[in-house]
Amino acid sequence: MIHVIVPVKELRNAKRRLADVLDTAQRHALSLAMLDDMLATLTHTAGVLTTIISRDSAVRERAMARGVTIVIDRAASLNAALDQAVSCLRNDVMFLVVPADLPLIRSEDVRELAAALTDRRSVVLAPAHDGGTNALLMYQEARLPFLFGTNSLASHLAAARQRGLQARLVHLPRLARDIDDIDDLLWLARQPGESAAQRLVRCYLAHGTRYHDL
Repeated sequence: MIHVIVPVKELRNAKRRLADVLDTAQRHALSLAMLDDMLATLTHTAGVLTTIISRDSAVRERAMARGVTIVIDRAASLNAALDQAVSCLRNDVMFLVVPADLPLIRSEDVRELAAALTDRRSVVLAPAHDGGTNALLMYQEARLPFLFGTNSLASHLAAARQRGLQARLVHLPRLARDIDDIDDLLWLARQPGESAAQRLVRCYLAHGTRYHDL
């Protein structure tokens, strides 16, 4: 069993880097569409137990409709929220942290990550194209500190070395790019598939009034 932890920001703070091209309501809708895509995959992946951690009521309602576990985020930062979410897991539990803005994730991506975690003294990471960490898989007994943020991949790798843990990188194209800026929107629209987020972004690009500079 893999416990998958998905932290989700409050919608009012979501995707601010897209504010030049998407208004608040559109950014909210995009965030929820990406969450829907993520949950659609995770809830249909065998051997996965999903937990959403968020303080946003709309996010929690969407997650509850999918039957996933909800943790109310009471922390001051993303990394502290993740500490909160995993604090009660037993040492023998394997868990995976993924951001909610990976709308192309598929069950086979989760399985490939799990296959790479061959022992309890190793960690598995999926790099983001910008130097971040878009998936972090490990056992609770060998848990790294959560260091998500700018250049987090290098930070997580350094933390693994300091603890004598073997870090394995798994390069997964669908997990390499989270959706944060205009280039990411264009990339998502061009990828094959008909995820909820892709359909929404293509609609924005085709019919929006603020996208002439895309």
